[in-house]
Amino acid sequence: MTVLAHMAVGAAAGSFVGGKGTAFALGVVGHIPFDVIPHYEFEKIWLEASVLAVVFGAMLLFGLGGSSIFWGALGGVVPDIENLLWKKGVIPGRWKLFPGHNERLMKVIPHGRELPARHAWWQVAIVAVSAFVAARNVAA
Repeated sequence: MTVLAHMAVGAAAGSFVGGKGTAFALGVVGHIPFDVIPHYEFEKIWLEASVLAVVFGAMLLFGLGGSSIFWGALGGVVPDIENLLWKKGVIPGRWKLFPGHNERLMKVIPHGRELPARHAWWQVAIVAVSAFVAARNVAA
């Protein structure tokens, strides 16, 4: 799953609750089902990191830093930090802890098989719907 999709789903989930901690936890937990279903993995880490930085920066700029939307989005992204560190050679794969990332835990909660780029369209739809839900709930 693209990290942007995890971020958007976390933001949408966070938009339904009032507390930062609960929103963060929903973002983290919501990461799991989207790692389990088969999906396209975007491999341009620098581009994803840049987009995330811009989106989080915009959220801060528009005063959403203390919102449950921001904290849900952050929770949705945090599990993939270990994947970034692993891909960059900072940590070995055996150090990954999150279900779907850790080899031992994948026996219980497997990571979805990788699909080709042509299947990324549904992640774009998830991002769009999640952004709509989060924006609608922040306006309410």
